[in-house]
Formats: sequence, C-alpha cells, structure tokens
Amino acid sequence: MSQPADGPVTAARVEWTGARYRIHLVRGGGGGISVVDGGARPAEAMAALTARGVSAEDAEHCIREIEPGFRAGGGPALR
Repeated sequence: MSQPADGPVTAARVEWTGARYRIHLVRGGGGGISVVDGGARPAEAMAALTARGVSAEDAEHCIREIEPGFRAGGGPALR
C-alpha cells in the first residue's frame, strides 16, 4: 500500500457524504493525511483506493464498512 512520492499508506477510511465517497489516507514517513474524492459509486471508490496503492482486499474492506452488501466481484450496485 504505497505511493513512492507520498510515502506508504498506513491507514485508509471511506466516508459517504450523501452524494460522493470521500477517502481519507494516512501516510507513513511524514506523508501526513490526505483527503481525496472517491467517486459516486462503491466501485469508483474501490478503484480510487487501489489507484492510490491500497490493496484490493483492504479497499474492499474499507468500502464494506459503510456498504455492507458491496462485493468487489461485480455484485449489485448499491448507489
């Protein structure tokens, strides 16, 4: 879980804002915390997490914390 320019991702959290997902990333090595857009659908948030170096397994776990029915393998769209 890393992006070389920003340091490794040590924690991630996904939040639903009512219209879009917001992703909070904590980076080690002095990288700090960043908040980025995660899209409007669970699959978009999954893609945003993995694009930033979060493993697919960890990304799915983050999304399922707020969307319990989400399945990365193409389950029904929830939003």
